[in-house]
Amino acid sequence: MGRKLPLAVGETSRTACARGLLRRGMEERTGELLSAAVLAERVGWAADLVSGMAASLLAARWNTIDVDILASGEDAGGRKLPPNAWMALRRLG
Repeated sequence: MGRKLPLAVGETSRTACARGLLRRGMEERTGELLSAAVLAERVGWAADLVSGMAASLLAARWNTIDVDILASGEDAGGRKLPPNAWMALRRLG
């Protein structure tokens, strides 16, 4: 019996995630405690930053040429690519 839940229409799987409840934060320089609203704003800013960086990377690399190279299973020197996508992409630069 697998532990994976079936996905609904429009859902995608996540590689890793963790739920958490943020209750308080502190400004490192001043030691000032942050309100929940300020903390939520800063977490949202950080999430938007990472999302934008990932979108830029995908836009730069998710094209026919790069996907065809990855799908070929070989690097420029004819060596077999590693089975883990992140390692294969790392080798391909």
